[in-house]
Amino acid sequence: MACELLTRCSFFVDHMKELPKTSDYIQKKLCFDDYTSCNRYKIYQQFGDGIIPFNLDPADTEAVKKIIQSQREKQNHEP
Repeated sequence: MACELLTRCSFFVDHMKELPKTSDYIQKKLCFDDYTSCNRYKIYQQFGDGIIPFNLDPADTEAVKKIIQSQREKQNHEP
């Protein structure tokens, strides 16, 4: 089963379009196999796809931690 974001994932659609071989390799390993470990997918599952930066590398765990922390703080401050 493939990731439900595959056809609209801006990392591949926009950011990686100039590197098709690299994009294909990553997609085969991550998007068609172990997509639940993808950091972009994790953000999507928790907060939707509207906040995922287009150039967020699926393996950038530090950036993901910051995004998740920021979103949780926003949620805690909403009335």
